[in-house]
Amino acid sequence: MKKLNTVFILLIFCVLLSGNSIFAKELKAEQVKTEQIKIGVFNFQPFYIVEENQEPSGILIDYIKMAFERCNLPYSIKGYPPKRLYSYLANGESDIFLGVKGVPELEGNVLYSNEKITEIDLRIYSRQETVPVKTKEEMKGKRILTIKGYSYGGFIQYMENPANNIIPDMTNTHELAFKKLKFQRADYLLDYSYPSEKALKAIIIPGIQSHSISLLDVFLIVSKKTANAQELLTRLEQAFIDLKKEGKLSGL
Repeated sequence: MKKLNTVFILLIFCVLLSGNSIFAKELKAEQVKTEQIKIGVFNFQPFYIVEENQEPSGILIDYIKMAFERCNLPYSIKGYPPKRLYSYLANGESDIFLGVKGVPELEGNVLYSNEKITEIDLRIYSRQETVPVKTKEEMKGKRILTIKGYSYGGFIQYMENPANNIIPDMTNTHELAFKKLKFQRADYLLDYSYPSEKALKAIIIPGIQSHSISLLDVFLIVSKKTANAQELLTRLEQAFIDLKKEGKLSGL
């Protein structure tokens, strides 16, 4: 009888232990389910629109949301200045970003998707009377306006190389850069086509000319500090691929 009681107690102990284990697994799953993945962006209209006291929006944010909803993943989106975002992606305070390769702060600190998500047209602008620049090599020896915080997919390093004799003139906004171009503070401006088109609706420069100098591929970027970073990258990249096949990302 005593032996039967001992066996019965052991059975009860095993059941309780098993139950605690199952409960712990369910709790862990619930924690993973409710933990938000932190998406970082910076103001780069119309791709990313970050304005005070407003939810970040824009073309790329719309596509990010579709991919996350397809994967049923919880997320939050927050805007930062470009340099701070790069720092946060490197140290894991931000998990996800859609952007270009060639940012020095990110090298070795993030994972990139195998396939590009879209491409962005990088152009060089000049006034009507100025001899146009059409290639990267023709930038040498020129004073060129740029937007502060942008790496231009590695172009900024090329411009800052003393051997190329390029004088970068950094400005804070697209509008200010085009004003400087208009009033001959510099002869050339390096900028992306979409924000430039918006700025040029407000800053009229008669006869302005532009030439595409590079098509920059945009990739899904995941911080290496993010939990299960490779699995998250693979899952989201497949969502983008599927959405493209279904024609739901036709605007990319």
